[in-house]
Amino acid sequence: MTGPTASDKGMLRPQEAARHIDLRRYPVGGPLGTYVERYWSVHWDLPEGASYESVVIPHPCVNLSFMPGLGPEVHGPGMAVSRHPLTGAGRVFGAKFRPGGFTAFTGIDAAAFADWVAGAATVFGSPVEELNAVVMGGGDEAVAAAVTRFLSARMPERVDERYEELLRIVAAMLEDRGITRVDQVTARFFTTPKRLQRLFQAYIGLGPKTLLSRYRLHDAADRLAADAEVDLAGLAAELGWSDQAHFTHDFKNVIGYPPSEYAVQCASAARELVIARR
Repeated sequence: MTGPTASDKGMLRPQEAARHIDLRRYPVGGPLGTYVERYWSVHWDLPEGASYESVVIPHPCVNLSFMPGLGPEVHGPGMAVSRHPLTGAGRVFGAKFRPGGFTAFTGIDAAAFADWVAGAATVFGSPVEELNAVVMGGGDEAVAAAVTRFLSARMPERVDERYEELLRIVAAMLEDRGITRVDQVTARFFTTPKRLQRLFQAYIGLGPKTLLSRYRLHDAADRLAADAEVDLAGLAAELGWSDQAHFTHDFKNVIGYPPSEYAVQCASAARELVIARR
């Protein structure tokens, strides 16, 4: 069984998020777990007139999501942060495919769904609308069971060997924080840069360098949220950036503001959370 290929990181200002939403994650076992990393759900119940925007650094994965008012949708791996404005009360339920898992599962060319959002019926046909009705009416455990039955009935007859190779590489890139460059990946897995690039583009639609950058950006945001006083130059070097300036540029390019400002925001949200829980 393949280990984790996506972390639990990515939610920006997690202390603020904890005040407004309830994020739950559920493992996916058995053969389906080869393709689907986990199920997840977000529950919220905001006071009348209140609103909250959930902001996430996307994982390099495709998500199948079910949300009231929108119907089932397929979301490709985005490059920019994803924003989800919430009001009132509700729940969204999703299945997070492993990196490359959606292509291996459906046979759809990965290049077709980078930054792509489409109705799930375009992929799974009208039966997914019947599944949506079940999802809207059930609790998380019942919904997870229904989605498992739906997806399991549509699994490929066998696992593609190239996809299995991809999973081994991606799992190592996620787990080993010492891997910060593509040449380290090619050396570890006895492959060439060109072959590695083709493998990633075929299944994920993103190159290995992009994947490494995304995992390390998750790490950086997580560390900054936990410690506003972290040494930025040291953090940049630890996570593989050549210097603090490049780290700041990449962080701001995706998230919208520099790491120092993000750390201050998280520290402020943490103080507000402590006050709210008194």
